[in-house]
Amino acid sequence: MARPANRRPNIRDVAALAGVSYQTVSRALNRHPNVRPETLARVEAAILELGYQPNAAARALVRQSSRTIGLLTLPTTDYGPQTQAIAIETAARDAGYRIVMTIAVSTSVEDLAAGLRFLRETSVDAVVVSVAETSMLEALAQLSIGVPYVTLEPTGLAFGHSVAIDQRLGARLAVDHLAALGHRRLWHLRGPAGSIDASARARGFQDRVGELGLEAAGADEGDWTADSGYRAGRVLLEQGARAIVVGNDQMALGLMHACRDAGLSVPRDVSIIGFDDVPEAPHYPTALTTVRQEFEEVGAAAMRVLLDDLSGRAGLVHLRIAPTLIERESTAAPTA
Repeated sequence: MARPANRRPNIRDVAALAGVSYQTVSRALNRHPNVRPETLARVEAAILELGYQPNAAARALVRQSSRTIGLLTLPTTDYGPQTQAIAIETAARDAGYRIVMTIAVSTSVEDLAAGLRFLRETSVDAVVVSVAETSMLEALAQLSIGVPYVTLEPTGLAFGHSVAIDQRLGARLAVDHLAALGHRRLWHLRGPAGSIDASARARGFQDRVGELGLEAAGADEGDWTADSGYRAGRVLLEQGARAIVVGNDQMALGLMHACRDAGLSVPRDVSIIGFDDVPEAPHYPTALTTVRQEFEEVGAAAMRVLLDDLSGRAGLVHLRIAPTLIERESTAAPTA
């Protein structure tokens, strides 16, 4: 039976034209070693004739791989995203790929679409999308990326693979540490409301405080900078905050400054835990206890997921990488 002109070709059409079973076509698309070269050639010819291109595996049969991975991100100088981008490039290079990066100037559908269009025009084999904000995740849901992709975000709500640090677990580790020291009233200096990571850490903080029967005594919000940590820290200290989980290490540095200006000692009077473990953290005025994110593992895992997808081996993957608590000198038992 002839295929209707208005219907896109499918795998059974390819099988019929090549004179093989659709299971053989599937094996050919996935480069199965049991497919004979002459059979592979017939499948390739049928794909070209029909214009059948359902996914990256089919396209790989009709063109050579570019050995290029696209990276779409937002403009930022923050330690976490920058370090994560370096980890992605390192992992790609180790796998024999190069990275083409483009920056979306905003999280609008139009700007993200422009970034993805640029990457497709450079013939990337796959894309890594560094998702920092909720609005970016919502915009991506309206777009067709067109090649295998992985998002670097902890929600798992994106339509595709995701790899990220377990942000909730990181906040829970911070709460556990303060609780083990004997603190019963905890405060949270969180990152901006639009940040996916900041929201995940806030949920982890609230959940663990509740599970342990502690008191979430107060919270304030910064914008990841040390200046905002100083300003919000002044407010929290005036509220009596003496055990504070902070959304990142830069804000923790500003909070230490606020403590000094208020005549309070860290950790004798105030215990502070940061998040990220920036290289400077051991050298802060008081060496910072913090939650370390394993960005190198994120980069390597994202590349493994994409390479498995490109070879036809990957089911849908939502991978969460555990952070670790690094105990230094900025936390101590509460004074009597």
